[in-house]
Amino acid sequence: MITATEPQELISECGQWRENLALYREDLNVLKNKLYQWASGKTDLNTLKEIEHFHNQFHIQLINVHDLKHAIREHIHQVEHHPNFGHKIPHHHLEEQYRLLLRELDKLKSDFQNFISS
Repeated sequence: MITATEPQELISECGQWRENLALYREDLNVLKNKLYQWASGKTDLNTLKEIEHFHNQFHIQLINVHDLKHAIREHIHQVEHHPNFGHKIPHHHLEEQYRLLLRELDKLKSDFQNFISS
């Protein structure tokens, strides 16, 4: 049985995820701009390959952030419009996707910082 507070708790947690993803999106854009500034004048083939790799990863991860934010928004919509329906399993799956994406983003940021500092 679902209590009256459970849907609101799910919605609140989703809101926190979306806010955090917005911060990660901002970080990715800052890193992307940092890459463009750092890459200026670089000619070494291996360096150029790494620059392309990070450029592609930033682009892909920005799409992933957008897609997950959209999925969370849809989940919120479902919880708001069907509060008595079981939302715990879909919520749990979104939480797993969210945590996995944050790990990937943190690793990308770390790898990039190591690359530009070497």
